[in-house]
This record gives sequence, C-alpha cells and structure tokens, in this order.
Amino acid sequence: MIIQEIHNSNRAIYEELAKTYGNIFNTTQWLKMFGDKVRLYGIYDKGNNLTGGFSLYKEERSFLKIYRDAPLTPTIGPFLRIRAKNPVAIMDLWKDTLASIADFIEQMPYSVFSVSLNKHIIDAQPFIWRNFKIIPRYTYILDLQKSLETIEKGMSSGRRGDLKKATKDGLAVMRIDDLNVVKSLVLKTYARQNIVASEYYLDKVLFDFGKNDNSFAFVTFRGANPIAASYCVYDKETAFYLLGGYDHDSKHHGAGALVVWEAINYARSLGLKCFDFEGSMVPQIEKYFRGFGGQLTPYYRVNKAKLPLEIILKFFKRDLF
Repeated sequence: MIIQEIHNSNRAIYEELAKTYGNIFNTTQWLKMFGDKVRLYGIYDKGNNLTGGFSLYKEERSFLKIYRDAPLTPTIGPFLRIRAKNPVAIMDLWKDTLASIADFIEQMPYSVFSVSLNKHIIDAQPFIWRNFKIIPRYTYILDLQKSLETIEKGMSSGRRGDLKKATKDGLAVMRIDDLNVVKSLVLKTYARQNIVASEYYLDKVLFDFGKNDNSFAFVTFRGANPIAASYCVYDKETAFYLLGGYDHDSKHHGAGALVVWEAINYARSLGLKCFDFEGSMVPQIEKYFRGFGGQLTPYYRVNKAKLPLEIILKFFKRDLF
C-alpha cells in the first residue's frame, strides 16, 4: 500500500469511494467546510489505483504541529474498497493498510497526533506495534430495521417514562428549518458544561453544510418556548446524532428524550439502517444514551506525541497519552 496526499485530479474518485465505503464525515462534501486545514490522503494499491482514503486536520499552536480530527468530525476514516471475500484475506488487507498509514504518519512532521478511526475498524494492532497509544471510545448504535414497537420495548424504563411524561405534559416536537433555534440551545448547553467550541465551525455545520438531503433537526417546545434540540446528519445508511441542546432554565425531564425519539423515528422513516448516538465518555451522558437501547459499540482513538512532549502530556492528558 502507498499513502499519498490527494490532489485535484483524484478528488472525484476519492469522493466516490468515500460515499460508497466510508461515511458522511469522510466525504469532500463534509470536509470542504474546513478549507485547507484539512488534508485528504489516498490509499493506493500496488497498481497505483486509488482504493481508499482518510483525512487529517492540521493546526499549529505556538511551535506545535497538531494533526487531529476536524472539529465536529467524529472520525477520520480510513475507508477502503475491498474485493476479497476470504475473511483472512480481508484481515490481511486491513492490516497492511493500517500498517502503511502508521508508517506514513511516522514520517510526518507532527508534534501531536490524535485521531479516531471509523467504527468498523476493530483491529488497531498495526498502530500498537509502532508504539502509538490506542484508547477505546464507545458509542451506542440503534438498529432502525427493527419495528418501532421493538425499539421502544428495548429502551430503559427511565427513557420510556420520560416520553410518557413529556406527552402527558403537552410538550410538542417539530422538525424545524430555522437552525438558529438549534444553535441557541447548543450554545446554552456548551456554556453550562464549560465546553469551549468554535462557533465558526458550528455555523459552518448548521448553515453551510446542512441541507434537506443530508441533515435534519427537531426541537421540543412547551408552548412557544424551545426547550431541547437534536441535530443529525446522515448518509446512505446511518443518522449521526451530532448536536444536542437543552435550555436548563426551562427544563422538563422528558423534553430531551422526546426530541431524540422523534429524530429516531424520522431517521427510520428515511429508510436508514442505523442511528448512531456518537457516544460520550461522560458517565451521565453515557447513561442517558444507554437508555435508548442501542448496541454498545467500541471504536479506537490513536495517539502519539514526539518526545519529550509526550512525557509532558502524560502528566496533563493521561487519558490520551
């Protein structure tokens, strides 16, 4: 395998492969929001045919060169076209690909490298063998091919109780096009949780990327007052719960569950196969998502820093380094 940066002549092939074998976060449609800070990299076979790819977001802080996931982008890839049918041959191809990516990264002028791999990649050994640190992360993925009755029965009694209370108290959920409402609720949640996020990229996602054929938003109202919001992006198979917002001052215990439930219903009506909650390592949020009954699904974060920076980071970011 050969790893090379993608140039304009191969962008159309890269995009087609990303749509077919990757997810929406791997596509140029998504990544173009980040301008020249995102670099696309192609995976080429021995015949110099482009067969897959991944992306990296580069930023510089003081003297540090940092390569990571783009903002609001859960994973970098990689994605890969595989024609082999034999399970061992498929495993061999993935190991060779990931080993080539790891070797390529080692030659890059990075100070810090920290990215998440696509969720179907369960073998991170090629990175481990090259002394990258692998950190498991978790999300919940709901099977939308089940009936709504089955999905609801699979939820916790707490989540079902939230839905009943919201309905009893007359809360209403609407799919909305005015994404300023979503933005306002998301920013309130960020402020309450002391999350520092780029409002610039939040606007990019909501107002530049968001279209009727790739995203949807729902808001729970009490009267005319918006309480909770969910914003999802989707590709051919999966809806990704990307942004959630909540007005703590106007709180209602069932408002958040109701808006997520409506997002799940709508994703299912689009014929999608999965609803990905995009996970959280915060215990309270993880427990909340768990209550919707999805399948616990691991994915892997790959980290490495140059010495002596890595030694310093072990004191301040022990969970990553």
